Amino acid sequence: MRIHGGSLSKRANAGFLTNFEVLDFLRSRGAKIDPMGCLGAVAASECKVYEYLLKTPACNQTRESIYEFVKRSEGFRLADSDKLNVINWRPSSAADAYAVLLC
Repeated sequence: MRIHGGSLSKRANAGFLTNFEVLDFLRSRGAKIDPMGCLGAVAASECKVYEYLLKTPACNQTRESIYEFVKRSEGFRLADSDKLNVINWRPSSAADAYAVLLC
């Protein structure tokens, strides 16, 4: 699932991945917080990325919530990169959203 032109796509190399998609991919490969628990399943660096992503809004997101955001944001004419930033950082106030979209 990738953001492209206001819609989601499942094509390889179709665009940027959300943090949720990376987290989901690492989970599917057997990544765990404990590096010893995922020996052989994924690289140690992937375990570190997994551990980091668990501390971001991606750990509480669902495909459905991301799809709904993309669908509802179509009327705002946001660039794909802006949508990606909002999905990845999930601002919780208008001031946070302003900072994410204008920086």
